[in-house]
Amino acid sequence: MEIIKRIFASRWLLHAMVTREIKSRYSGSLLGIFWLFFAPVLMILTYSLVFADLMKSRLPGVNSHYAYTMYLTSGMLVWQYFSEVISRGKLFLVENAGLLRKNNISKIIPLMSVVVIALVNSFVLAGFYFAFLFLLNLFTFQIFVIYILQILVMTLFSFSIAGLLALAHAYVRDVGQFIDAFMQILFWATPIVYAPQILPAWAANYIYLNPVYWVSQLGQQAVLDWPIAWDWLLYSAMLSTFLFVMFYLFYSKNIQIIMDDL
Repeated sequence: MEIIKRIFASRWLLHAMVTREIKSRYSGSLLGIFWLFFAPVLMILTYSLVFADLMKSRLPGVNSHYAYTMYLTSGMLVWQYFSEVISRGKLFLVENAGLLRKNNISKIIPLMSVVVIALVNSFVLAGFYFAFLFLLNLFTFQIFVIYILQILVMTLFSFSIAGLLALAHAYVRDVGQFIDAFMQILFWATPIVYAPQILPAWAANYIYLNPVYWVSQLGQQAVLDWPIAWDWLLYSAMLSTFLFVMFYLFYSKNIQIIMDDL
């Protein structure tokens, strides 16, 4: 396919954009790239201290002292990855219009760089999370496999959503502001900082309309030894594939027109 050939030919740009972004985030700081590792450690320690020790937060039917920390961190693994791809990916056409117009390269490279950088951040957080589970003697191969499946499905899902939003944002700049506000609502509509069991029945039913929850709940179920909803993983994979096909069709037909208008 022509688009794959163009992406392969532009791989140098992907490498350059990822390297530049990571360096720019930590350039000028005393600790440099150490901050990439410090943030997830601080997050896990904070969750453990505040929610497990100080607030004594507990999950319904779970007696483990660190159950809430594991539940929260597992959910944040998926949410932070998804939100980073969406928040940065929706702007990839507008922010890189000058670069993309002047070069005969694949226009999708900037969005791919956003995904790669988000993957790096997610892998770092996951590494410290798995180390935390290992110290508690709770780490299992199943937890690792489920995390990989979550990332694979969420990559396709968030890539497609961000791509569609970027196409819309190129014409209607209000899309960016609307999505920023909507993401705040979606965060609280995704049971990450609370368990869905505490919701009234009518509200719990609406929670299951949220595809992000379909994916995020799998890791939470695995680490707490709850029954795993494999069917929801299948549904999310099917939805992600459908959205990717939609994005590819819209992208292929409209990208040159959009670049001419930007």
